[in-house]
Amino acid sequence: MDYTAIFVLACIFIPLEKLLPLHPEQRTLRRDWLNDLIYVLVNGFVVRAGFTLVAGALMLGIAYIAGPNPIRWTGALPIWAQVTLAIILADIGYYTAHRICHTVPALWKFHAVHHSVEEMDWLATHRVHPVDQIFSNTLSMLPIWVMGFSLEALVIHQMIYQAHALLLHSNLRIKFGPLKWLVASPEYHHWHHANERDAYDRNFAAQLSIIDVIAGTIFLPIKRRPKSYGLNEPMPRNYPMQLIHPFRSLARSLMQAAPSNRLETRMSATEKTRASEDNLGKLAMLLAFGYFGYQQVLSLISVVVNRDSIPLWELAICSLIGGTAFLGFVLYYTITRLPPRESATGVTSRIVAIVGTFIMSLLIVIPPQAISAETRIISSVMVTIGSMVSIYCLRQLGRSFSIMATSRALKTQGAYNTVRHPLYAAEVLMIFGVVLGHGTALAFGLGAIWLVLQVRRAQYEEAVLRQTFPEYADYAARVPMLIPGLRLGWLEAPVARKPENI
Repeated sequence: MDYTAIFVLACIFIPLEKLLPLHPEQRTLRRDWLNDLIYVLVNGFVVRAGFTLVAGALMLGIAYIAGPNPIRWTGALPIWAQVTLAIILADIGYYTAHRICHTVPALWKFHAVHHSVEEMDWLATHRVHPVDQIFSNTLSMLPIWVMGFSLEALVIHQMIYQAHALLLHSNLRIKFGPLKWLVASPEYHHWHHANERDAYDRNFAAQLSIIDVIAGTIFLPIKRRPKSYGLNEPMPRNYPMQLIHPFRSLARSLMQAAPSNRLETRMSATEKTRASEDNLGKLAMLLAFGYFGYQQVLSLISVVVNRDSIPLWELAICSLIGGTAFLGFVLYYTITRLPPRESATGVTSRIVAIVGTFIMSLLIVIPPQAISAETRIISSVMVTIGSMVSIYCLRQLGRSFSIMATSRALKTQGAYNTVRHPLYAAEVLMIFGVVLGHGTALAFGLGAIWLVLQVRRAQYEEAVLRQTFPEYADYAARVPMLIPGLRLGWLEAPVARKPENI
């Protein structure tokens, strides 16, 4: 950022913060203002250099896999539509990156530098560790860079984003009225920085507060303002030490002393192994389901663009929207899921979970067969209804979601009060619609294998849940498994055994 831009911003925001202050007692040259000015002068170059290297490498990889300019239709949209779509996509990416930074301890150490601000104003916007900013920029900006938006649209988006970021951090008493549930306001973002327990880990979006409304992470109390900002942990007060601090903190974490006795060592090793496996599984799921979601979006775009040549294209769009939304919720709950309490042991349970989850993706490489209009209608309706019911069940399962036989939290309300493992039951309708729409004998064969594996997955999960939650036996005694209102002895018999013996 050049000196002229800094001077112009100061001439705009300093008078505004004096005219409409949220905290009138705050001085213009508040504490640590010089430190944040150094961030403005120095940090931009470091972040741009790092982001160029990371984004450049990723874009080369994407170009190698998908070819140059894999998406072309976005550049043909009007500028206003391009900018609007870019804001939405970039903010979904930023929300994801921001929430990950609050969830993953190693990334939080870098993100905590930004939260160390104790007095909010426009200058505080720039106190961001380069590692944190490069990570967030990559997840928010890279998707819109590869989607074929015009240079004009990207420039306008960045201008809006930068101006909005300064407004959000400023010491301004500005109300957005009902729009505060749609667009991020200073009030909204100040609560994200508030050092008050009920405001922790809320309001993650950068521009669109409606993302937090949908995700259930919004926090906007009425007739109340934050009393304090900052951290409950030590943080150096000058630029060089703030850059070094996260690395030192990580090094200390890695060098912590080992437990003092064998039992503690064994327990610690078990917990570490479970956590490591869960994190690796989370990464694999994000990559796999992210790719499936990308393919779904491409299919949806293709149907919209070529709708005049596609019979019953309205139904196809409905089914694709349902599938895309389901994958979106899978990604969201994978990112935010709770840590595991217990897991099924052995290789078999893991193979069953992985194959059962991904076996139907083989249909991508199998040419479909022509089907009648009536069959296509039935298929699309089944996929749409199955997707909606699956989303409903997934929303109730929430942060307990996992593809492995793992216990996180016990759910017994809503759909789970009607049938145990309702998500598996709902997916049957969705997958059968997919198989019917594909029309090949091989698709029906894969569907049958998938169904057997789903039953087995539920049985493994049953064993883990019984082992973790003593109250699960009473719950299982009153609620049938997989099929509402129907109990089958052969279906429920294996669940009483421990996971080691399955």
